[in-house]
Amino acid sequence: MDILIDTIKDTYLILPILFIMYLCLEYFEHKNINQHFDKYLIRYGPIFGALLGIIPQCGFGVLASLLFIEKRITLGTLISVFIATSDEAIPILLTSPELYSSLLEIIIFKFILAILIGYLVDVFIKENHLTSQKDTHDHCHNHSLFIEAFLRTIKIYAFIFVVNFILSAAIEMIGTDQLSYILLDNSLLQPVVSAIFGFIPNCAASVILTQLYMNQALSFASLLAGLITNAGLGILVLLQNKVNTATILKICLILLMSALFVSLPLQWLHLH
Repeated sequence: MDILIDTIKDTYLILPILFIMYLCLEYFEHKNINQHFDKYLIRYGPIFGALLGIIPQCGFGVLASLLFIEKRITLGTLISVFIATSDEAIPILLTSPELYSSLLEIIIFKFILAILIGYLVDVFIKENHLTSQKDTHDHCHNHSLFIEAFLRTIKIYAFIFVVNFILSAAIEMIGTDQLSYILLDNSLLQPVVSAIFGFIPNCAASVILTQLYMNQALSFASLLAGLITNAGLGILVLLQNKVNTATILKICLILLMSALFVSLPLQWLHLH
């Protein structure tokens, strides 16, 4: 029962975000206005993505994934959101004033890295074909937009809820102590394991990483690595919508390399 309640708490705030986004998409699909925004999305997408990602809400990873699936944002913008997002880490760290400096460093590191990697991806990886919808449904009534947006919202939310519940139950069964052991306490390789752990598409992953850091079982570099790869439920949404496997693997590899690029030097300095 506790896991069910926690799952509801972790996911219910996504509902209004999903509905508003789908409502906007439905409207844009019926109005030929997307082309006015494409040039701005290409030019400033990673900056907007990084700004959106630092807001402590796991729903923005889902939002970015859905916009990418609809070909409204570039791959670089998607990755900038994934890198910048920290899910529940920010609210948890805010409860400990002595860790405010660490929190600020995490936000700055992730924000700068998100913009840098986002632009590099858009420059070197040509997978950024934004679409402009034709005005083919101008006679559609407004109520049908609401219905379609509502149905799409319920469909994706149901999937997110079920998978989130299963993952939360699995993490609960393993236990925090065992996870601390798995994450190789005080090891040079801890950021690597932490980065891999961060790929778990569940808000609980960021919670566990942050709690281990607060209990001094995880280094700052390892926490940073795990939070860089932790895209919340974003990767899960890409899988659910059957995005090309090669694209998903490419995204995961970019996130992993970005995390290790920053965290391994920091971990080496920490141990020496």
